[in-house]
Amino acid sequence: MYINFRCMYRCFSSNSIDVALEVRNALKNRKPIIALESAVVTHGLPYPHNVDTALEMEKIIKSNDVVPATIGVIDGRVKVGMTPEQLNILGMDPKKKTVKVSRRDFPYVLSQGLNGGTTVSGTLVVAKSLGIKFFVTGGIGGVHRDGQNSLDISADLLELSRCAIMVISAGVKSILDIGRTLEYLETVGVCVASYNSKGEFPAFYTKESGYKTVCDVTSPSEAAGLLEQCQNTDSGVLLAVPIPEEKIQKADIDLAVENALQLCNKQGITGKNVTPFILSEVSRVTKGVSMESNILLLKNNAMVGSKIAMEYYSKMSTNYNGPWILSQPTTHKKKKNSPVVIGGSNVDYVLQVKEDLKLDGRMLAGDLQRACGGVGRNLADALGLFGHDICFLSVVGTDFNGELILSSLGHVKTDKMLLTDKPTSWCMVLHSEEGDCVSCIGDMSCHQQITVDMIKKNVDSLYQSPLVVLDGNVGEDTMRFVIEFCNEENIPVYFEPTDIAVAAKPFNSDAWKGLSFISPNIKELQCISDVLKGQERVSYPVRVSVNGGGGDGEFDVGRDIMNSSKDVVCKLISHIPVIMVTLGDKGLLMATKQSDDTVSMVHFPPAKPMSPVSVSGAGDCLCAGYISGILQGKPQEECVAIGLRAATRALMSHLPVPPSLIHNKNI
Repeated sequence: MYINFRCMYRCFSSNSIDVALEVRNALKNRKPIIALESAVVTHGLPYPHNVDTALEMEKIIKSNDVVPATIGVIDGRVKVGMTPEQLNILGMDPKKKTVKVSRRDFPYVLSQGLNGGTTVSGTLVVAKSLGIKFFVTGGIGGVHRDGQNSLDISADLLELSRCAIMVISAGVKSILDIGRTLEYLETVGVCVASYNSKGEFPAFYTKESGYKTVCDVTSPSEAAGLLEQCQNTDSGVLLAVPIPEEKIQKADIDLAVENALQLCNKQGITGKNVTPFILSEVSRVTKGVSMESNILLLKNNAMVGSKIAMEYYSKMSTNYNGPWILSQPTTHKKKKNSPVVIGGSNVDYVLQVKEDLKLDGRMLAGDLQRACGGVGRNLADALGLFGHDICFLSVVGTDFNGELILSSLGHVKTDKMLLTDKPTSWCMVLHSEEGDCVSCIGDMSCHQQITVDMIKKNVDSLYQSPLVVLDGNVGEDTMRFVIEFCNEENIPVYFEPTDIAVAAKPFNSDAWKGLSFISPNIKELQCISDVLKGQERVSYPVRVSVNGGGGDGEFDVGRDIMNSSKDVVCKLISHIPVIMVTLGDKGLLMATKQSDDTVSMVHFPPAKPMSPVSVSGAGDCLCAGYISGILQGKPQEECVAIGLRAATRALMSHLPVPPSLIHNKNI
């Protein structure tokens, strides 16, 4: 399953949820996890039984090689995987208001910085957002008695219909209308099964409720099969597990509940306060026997749930062939030997004017060159020529231009490229007499088909990659998916902004914080700066220098650019370790964060003065040379030197990527 820990939580902002390291690792390595609620700690059992029971359930789950993930809210932050100290805060802290948190309560509890115990529905919301497939609890909520008039129906039921998760419980709380609850669950499409009970639906404290379930499973393997078949639906499974030992008679419980309900009416207790009141009153009347039963069934459910989770993940490792992306443990071989480039491919028509450029309607002398281009294609082409085993993910049409692009990449893996009926992207590039790019006109709509689904279909390639390169032609959703996936797999991501029109794409969300390298030109850096105006700048000490000393003029050029770039660089450098600003004929500016929390900004002048034949592709070759150095594990300065030499060769060629780069990683 693909998990986003930075900003893909659909129900929570990235700065309001903390996932414990043990849970993170289990998610990342596709190990079985069981979610646990915390409302049982805050509102279900008295202290210290609440905390002791929660810790004992976690211990039982761990003993079966499953990772427990107790979910709650501390100081307005959702915690997934709680420490004993945090459980104690929820279970005994009288100084701060502790709220019972259902789906509806998250906005208030988080915005107010409160503590909260998540109910079944609240826990399901969080578990679903992370891809957790199992949830153990005591009993779920349901239709309250007289619910046909009051319409008091627990949010647990609707949430179950939204999540392909198995909830292991002792049925529905006995204080509720079990019959109407089962009818409601049928209406909203939740699969209800009983576990080894001959079809009898349990009633929390007792093994029988007087109602039957449609199906009964008798083993962890059969139970796991139910959830396996639910993965193509949006609804979950309620597995009702009978209490292993009845400590109280059904008639006694029914009488205690009826008396407690009458007290509720007299005292005006309503809403989410009803259940904890009735449970407390029933415990008082039964002299603690109901509480003993509650603890007993909670521990039993933890044991049963653990066995089912282990069986389910065992099935997934051998049988699963469905669309649940990344959930199946596949045969991914993490050789990390094939860098992936994801980006645009197009045919460039480069028009170079051979006289002063005056756009006043007159005929101007010029040369027209056709070449395969696109930033992604150029990077893949150059890296392939350097001798790297590149996998290129892009889209071209089944037209002449598409065939031209494919034929230009004989040294690159193109079998993952998507062929479409849409026309291949094209670009008309206008160059001045000096070789500078004046303007571009093109149709890049073909690139819209570089979608998240396309990346998911080729996810094996990402697993095997030591580095993923993205260009700005990729859509924001796809870019976000790739960055966040790579973060979880510890794969660095290099972003080449491509053009001022698309440079800011990853910076429209928190996705940019997952990048490892970026290489904007000075105009693209300004676009990024504009987007990040509200972002707080960290005041790092900045050291500036010119590589190789340089002349006074070179230092002046570099110093001016560095001074104007300091603000945005210090904003970016907190998250992006390497920022390479390409400066055209002035070389490049390299900014890196040092181990002593200072920022080094170095100006690298161009290799030598020259009269370029064409500037098209020079920046892409510079980046490809730098990336080649990274892939070889070379020092930073050497990586930059390779890039500058590659850019020099591109400047002296009509082609964006000169063939002279072939198999010469050091050029």
